[in-house]
Amino acid sequence: MKKIVVVLFLTVFTNTFAQANKADVLKLVELSGEVKEFYNIADEISKQLSVNNRERFKKDMEPLIAKQKKNLIAYYSQNLSQSEVENLIEFYQTPLAKKFMMVKSNYAVVLSNRSEAFKAEIQGIIMKYMM
Repeated sequence: MKKIVVVLFLTVFTNTFAQANKADVLKLVELSGEVKEFYNIADEISKQLSVNNRERFKKDMEPLIAKQKKNLIAYYSQNLSQSEVENLIEFYQTPLAKKFMMVKSNYAVVLSNRSEAFKAEIQGIIMKYMM
């Protein structure tokens, strides 16, 4: 009887601290927009290439993005419990989270526009010291 109680206790204890389900973590990563950010980075870089090379570049980026996605899922799976993942998924499905993601996305566009001007200013200062 004692063995059954100990085994039952260990089973419950282990499940409480078990890693999150990777399928749920994948859903979380997609809802949070992190995967989309990988694609946005690739899109921004592709704009610097000739039109002929853009699609080939994006195709070559797919395995790298898949690897980053896999690493992200593994990291979250190890560091978040199943209940934490479920709570985050629930949050990202709320109207507040959807609004936050939209505002965040819009800010990324504003920031990238401002960063170009900032980079130009930095280049001006760098040129001052190179001459």
